[in-house]
Amino acid sequence: MNRKFKLILAVGMATVLVGCGSNGSKIDPSRVANRNVEYDQYFTEIKADAAPAKPDEKGFIRRWTIIEPINKPNSGNTVFTDSYILAELTKEYFKGQFTNDIKSLPKTGDEVIVETEAPRAGGRGGFGGFGGGAPQGAGAGQARPQGAGAGQARPQGAPGAGAPGAGQARPQGAPQGAPAGAGQGRPQGAPQGMGGFGGFGGGMMGGGAPAAAAAPATVKDTLTWHSVDSKLFNIKLIRFALGSSNGQKRYGLIFNAFTVINVDQDVVVRLAAGSNASSIWWVNGEKVLTLQADRRMVADDGMSKRITLKKGKNLVRAAVINGPGMSDMCARFYNEDGTIFKNYTITNN
Repeated sequence: MNRKFKLILAVGMATVLVGCGSNGSKIDPSRVANRNVEYDQYFTEIKADAAPAKPDEKGFIRRWTIIEPINKPNSGNTVFTDSYILAELTKEYFKGQFTNDIKSLPKTGDEVIVETEAPRAGGRGGFGGFGGGAPQGAGAGQARPQGAGAGQARPQGAPGAGAPGAGQARPQGAPQGAPAGAGQGRPQGAPQGMGGFGGFGGGMMGGGAPAAAAAPATVKDTLTWHSVDSKLFNIKLIRFALGSSNGQKRYGLIFNAFTVINVDQDVVVRLAAGSNASSIWWVNGEKVLTLQADRRMVADDGMSKRITLKKGKNLVRAAVINGPGMSDMCARFYNEDGTIFKNYTITNN
């Protein structure tokens, strides 16, 4: 096959591929990069004065006002104990975060500035070495391939081998007692005495003296509130995070959301909810449900005690935390007789 024919064939194949991929229209490169996480596949942004919504046919609440997530880069989900969830999900990161005054609730587009832990580089690799993040088992300030000598580079996320060099950094929160170079930190929240997934070579089996974890780096983050109608019964928080952060946030996050339930008369109900991972739920300022530990989102995974929705506006609030995994939530109400309660409207103020 001569060179001219090869060139013609290559151009022809490229034309066919472009035509098939774009259906004759120009492709936006940013949409191609995020085509599986496009925000508008899951949410419709609504205005502050949007008309009231109703629960869906199965009673699920789809309208929520959600603030862009707060960084909490845990290396795993084993830290989600009762005490940890209570401490982290009730912590006030900004003024008015837990206000119960419906008249002072934030509106879509409102912004706050919070100081949070800095996210870790490398996406999921920041969580124990799943494919990125800080290299393990390298010489001081260097990364190296598994089994390679000091001073060599190794692929991001590959397990380290051999003894780490002095002064090497390891992910904040990694297990105490794991052999590592002097001055190393460990992934936040990782159990003591265990090695991270990405550090069996350079952490557990490496040499060097263990050291205390360094304090996490912090950043100031500007977060925006978004009022949305979800296109699914379960609110895909991970998609919300990706879409509202241009793909920069995915794992290790805390989500805060609220919605307003409007009823014509006092009614006794139970709140049923599910979340991935842990969550706390409040109604009119009272904590009514906690879903602890690492869990998948299942509809009606937990159910509150009997609560009274007062005639008029009622504030429902949720806080959800995830580590290196998916995150979503769902909620609906049940009548005392076990039927689904749907006789209400939903607003964002």
